[in-house]
Amino acid sequence: MVDKNQIIEQIIEELNFRSREGYPLLKKSSHIELLSEILTELGLSSIKHELIENLLIEDEEEPLDAREKERAKKMGLVWKGKGYGKEEDDFISYKNDGGKLVKVDKDGESEPEETKTAFSGEAGDEFKSQLPKEDPAYKPSKKAKEGSYESISTNASQKVKELYGEDGKGELLQKSKTSDDALKNGYVKGANWVAPGNAGSNFNENMSNEGALILEKYPDLSEDELVDIIFKKTRGSKLGGQQKKTTIEGSDKGNVPKDIPTSDRDLYRNCIITARSARSKYSRAKKAKEAASSQVGFGTQTNTMAFGGTSSDLDNLSNEINSANKVFIHDAGTDKVYEIPKDVMKEWVASSGGGENASDTAVLTKDENGNIIYDGWSDKKGLSDIQGNSTLNDDFSKADKTVDELVSSGKVDSEIASQAKSIINNAQSESNDIEQGYKNAVYKEGQYLSTYEESKKDKLASILEQQDKGYEEAGTKNHVQNLMKKTDSKTHREALDKLLEGRDIQWEWVKGHSGDKYNDIADKLAVDAITSLKKNNSKELSHLDSEGKIKMVDVSGKGITSRTAVVSGKVVMKKETLEIIKKGELKKGDIFTLSRTAGITAVKSTPTLIPLCHTIPLSEIKIEIDVDEELPGLVVKCTTKADWKTGVEIEAFTGVSITCVTIYDMCKAVDKSAYITDVKLLEKYGGASGDYSR
Repeated sequence: MVDKNQIIEQIIEELNFRSREGYPLLKKSSHIELLSEILTELGLSSIKHELIENLLIEDEEEPLDAREKERAKKMGLVWKGKGYGKEEDDFISYKNDGGKLVKVDKDGESEPEETKTAFSGEAGDEFKSQLPKEDPAYKPSKKAKEGSYESISTNASQKVKELYGEDGKGELLQKSKTSDDALKNGYVKGANWVAPGNAGSNFNENMSNEGALILEKYPDLSEDELVDIIFKKTRGSKLGGQQKKTTIEGSDKGNVPKDIPTSDRDLYRNCIITARSARSKYSRAKKAKEAASSQVGFGTQTNTMAFGGTSSDLDNLSNEINSANKVFIHDAGTDKVYEIPKDVMKEWVASSGGGENASDTAVLTKDENGNIIYDGWSDKKGLSDIQGNSTLNDDFSKADKTVDELVSSGKVDSEIASQAKSIINNAQSESNDIEQGYKNAVYKEGQYLSTYEESKKDKLASILEQQDKGYEEAGTKNHVQNLMKKTDSKTHREALDKLLEGRDIQWEWVKGHSGDKYNDIADKLAVDAITSLKKNNSKELSHLDSEGKIKMVDVSGKGITSRTAVVSGKVVMKKETLEIIKKGELKKGDIFTLSRTAGITAVKSTPTLIPLCHTIPLSEIKIEIDVDEELPGLVVKCTTKADWKTGVEIEAFTGVSITCVTIYDMCKAVDKSAYITDVKLLEKYGGASGDYSR
């Protein structure tokens, strides 16, 4: 007879293990997909579709009485899944109890009876507390349920002393600098101990690892006891203090005991999520040890160690691998254990995780004989996950294209565009370094897997095919897809064979221009490189002579054409300063007249100020100064014209620059924060180089 409870527990355990979060989220599409896979593997395909369809049906709101509906409308309340609250709030303030509105606190708990009765005018018995349902995967022990929070807290306090010393401030079981720094310094964006995310996700990552190690030491702990141990350990830490309004995905955040102060309730909620994640991680490590024990004779006296991504953590991890007798890896997908060469293991870990970002975790369990079983509690650690996501490169390309579109539409100038592209290129370069790490990891795994028999290669190809489908549904790409495209591979097995070919290079002489595909490619690249080099070398700098000495460009051979240039600039200042200017109350005099005069004088002096500029017979100099209330400040525009052999852009730039400097000089006594900005060419007409308009 089939034990239904056992099957349910097995499904939940698998879902906890395979999901990134470590606990089920059955309204999340990726978790539904995982559930579908698990049901198929367990031979439950016949009920799979009906079960999943039921899970996807949204919870229906229990209808309110007509009077209560009107009351909710007047208060600006909307349905928020588990109750009613204001649109702008991230919590519910009322719940539906038999068609009546019941006021609750921010934790989702109903208010005391006297409060409810006074509020509603109804008998207290009609108002039942609508507390969140417990997660069926993590029911507290019978002892914990029957005991008070006080007894749980007392037991947790004793465990904290045993684990971390009398004062509870001892080292973490992880012996990880990543987690030590995280607790001590908190979430600091860009710090070397911080992974992408927020304070909540970093707390969960670091402390769920610690929780798993606590469970290894005390496997009989109830969920409530583990929660309180983590809470007491982190309560006085910087990272613990940051658990305010942080978001950890999960609809059931559990019940917070009444004894917990309001200021610590957010932290306690996150400790609940973290403890559940820890339980999943512990179960995963336990499963790996059991598999290793039965398949390769792994010892029973074991010690599990967790390492983060800081350099010291990676050094310690490398030392553990070096000192090991044998190194094994557990493939959770097949529950198989394989021996891995030490050098492959070290490079694999260094390039595919435990270093990708600070809180990525590598886990080693060592037995009494010095053997190690490797497991990963973060991404890209199993044999079924061998490629990195290359979505970032797509995003960089889109960003670069967006900059080009902004330039062409005139929304940003070339200077800003250049700065933006520089940032994009730098970020892409850093991303490519990470991507290369993934590719190195893929190669090392492929190198090792190349020793597999054909049936195992087919199994791996099947895994790659499944992953490709997932990436395609998510609208992203991976390295195998890219490999298939680049090598014209028709199947995943064909792409895998290309990958496993590794770097076993055989040199072969090929006659030039004989139609060989790769010889022709090499020849074209060489010709293009030489051609490009010749072009670059043939270009002369117009302001240098043949000996590299500075000279003025000879324009005697050019024809005379009508030339025009328009340049603008801005002087930004305080609103109060602009008001003084508008009223004509500047002590230095008429700012408009003096600044225009200075600008015109500067234009005529351009050849004197700019050494290699030609003397030009200017036909018009026009300086405009306009008030811009939104800036706030003054906008300067200089137009220069001439019928001559060379352009008048530099003259216009000089005119705008000196006009702006004069404005600043006249304002600085009342506004030292004023500044000049956005000096740029707007229009240019005439000459061989053609017209230009921004």
